[in-house]
Amino acid sequence: MAQSATQNPSQGQSPNQVLNLREADIRAFIGDVSILTGKTFVVDPRVQGKVTVISQTALSPDDVFDLFLSTLRANGFTALPTSGGAYRVVPEESAAQDAAPLDQPASGDQLITEVIHLRFVDVNTALQMIQPLVNRQGRVVTTRGTNAVIVVDYASNVRRIRQVVATFDRDPSTVSIITLRNTSAEQMARVVSDLAKAQGDANNALSNFTVVPLEGSNSIVLRGPPELLKMLEPVIDKLDSQGASTADTKVVHLKYVAAEELLPLLERISALTKGSPPKDGAGGQPGRATIAVHSGTNALVINASPDVQQELSEVIRQIDIPRLQVLVEAIIVEVSDSAAKQLGVQYILSGGRGSQVPFSATNFPGDISPSILAATGAVVLDRETQGEDTDALKALQGLAVDSLLGTAGFLGGFAGQSSNGTIFGVILNALKRDIGSNVLSTPSIMTMDNQAASILVGREIPITTGEALGSNNTNPFRTIERKDVGIKLEVKPQINEGESIKLSIRQEVSSVLGPVSAQSSELVTNKREIETTVMADNGQIVVLGGLIEDDEQISLDKVPLLGDIPVLGRLFQNESKSRRRTNLMVFLRPTIINNARDLRAVTERKFNYMQSEQMRSSGDGNARLGEFANEILGADPIPAPGGEAAGRGAPK
Repeated sequence: MAQSATQNPSQGQSPNQVLNLREADIRAFIGDVSILTGKTFVVDPRVQGKVTVISQTALSPDDVFDLFLSTLRANGFTALPTSGGAYRVVPEESAAQDAAPLDQPASGDQLITEVIHLRFVDVNTALQMIQPLVNRQGRVVTTRGTNAVIVVDYASNVRRIRQVVATFDRDPSTVSIITLRNTSAEQMARVVSDLAKAQGDANNALSNFTVVPLEGSNSIVLRGPPELLKMLEPVIDKLDSQGASTADTKVVHLKYVAAEELLPLLERISALTKGSPPKDGAGGQPGRATIAVHSGTNALVINASPDVQQELSEVIRQIDIPRLQVLVEAIIVEVSDSAAKQLGVQYILSGGRGSQVPFSATNFPGDISPSILAATGAVVLDRETQGEDTDALKALQGLAVDSLLGTAGFLGGFAGQSSNGTIFGVILNALKRDIGSNVLSTPSIMTMDNQAASILVGREIPITTGEALGSNNTNPFRTIERKDVGIKLEVKPQINEGESIKLSIRQEVSSVLGPVSAQSSELVTNKREIETTVMADNGQIVVLGGLIEDDEQISLDKVPLLGDIPVLGRLFQNESKSRRRTNLMVFLRPTIINNARDLRAVTERKFNYMQSEQMRSSGDGNARLGEFANEILGADPIPAPGGEAAGRGAPK
């Protein structure tokens, strides 16, 4: 017969309750617990039976709920939380798939889901060890691709399983450091790794094995199961000892540095190294190495004692590394402006035969002024000779024509002859000249770190260096030297810590100004040169130098005394003014090329710029650069901005 004894807190009793139930209906028990704890329960229809609960002390609401869960578990039922805060009372066999979520606290007699991550033990091994510990209604599964197991069980049992897993999920590996005497660490590491793989295939001991070569100390670090390391250590010692008899000659294949460049350094180091004495019967000095170069394979052949070989190998390892590249781009801007003015008056006055008029004339030199004397002389001589062709007449006529053809600007005047034979003439010439130029050059060059490079864009001009004549002034002989004229950039970059770059630079801009004079064919060249060393950050634009030149010249030719007369003195003067102003600036930007991605980005930028210039100047908007590169280089064109292929009409 069922008996029940509970105290209702609604009757003013203490919130602590004493439960005494004998053969009570489980549904009535669930109702009493709901009243005592204030929780809501949803009871599955399959929940049927009698329960007995006996307590001697008063229980708090939380203790009542824990006791309730234990009672349900003892009778094959469990309470599962819902999203609304209520609990579903269901049989155990249907509760495994609806256990409490991971982030919700649970009592010891409540089903929960736990993910246990394994660090060292294989998941299949852990599954075999955990399965016997799980409740008959619980579940344990593994996840593919991760070293973890999912356990669905009562919270108290899950805590016990976690403790058991922690006891055997430990790293059993040990670490051993072995210093080699005759064999390189990298070579020994490869051999040991192959041996460990073979041993691991035999007894599954390779999962936690690692071998790391230390080239600096010529040692290897072994980490793995003690039994595997115990097997490998004697093998390593034997291999290293056998290497002593075969370590006199070694071939080192270089990856980045040319063998010819490295040879002098190694020979110098070998001369300063004190190695072990040679073997019995062997000649040579202790520590001295014999090093030869094989250019075909870029290799060094080293014959030396093992310790000297080891020291030289360490030097080679640290030097034979890939070198970064540096792209140096320069912008040379030259803005020049020149102006010239010239104003002059020339006259001639000469009396004829029997005339009392004296001869007087003004004739001023200049590149743009005609020769009034040559013109007047040609006219007078032509009249005197009655039109006969004489050598003197031809010479004067030639001079007159040349002086007129060489004039520039305004030219005016008048001339005549009076009845008594007096000849007179006046010539006025005036000129104003303005010349402006804007020269923009963008030389760029790519080179390796600490490698000098140069680029020249220009032409070669002949410069006379000597001239000789044979006997009787015959068989002339002239020697010439060709000189580069144009834009020249020489640079040697050095990449420092923090991606700062030290640049040794020589920048030269030269051009041909013209001949020295009208009577000489020797050339005058302009030259602007900057030779300096600067520091710049990666991608930073720096100004190397500038030149602002302002040259103003005033030339005044005049007749003494007459040229000083106010106002009228201008008739006896020839004045010329010239002004030349030049502004030259040189900008430079170095860029470090760290990898293939940086190199491709720089190439794309330059390629797309050239393609855009070609499209702009073609007139029809087409660029053949991409197609041309594809045909010649046999590679796809570099993508243009927007993802299209470089150059329209390129083959797909």
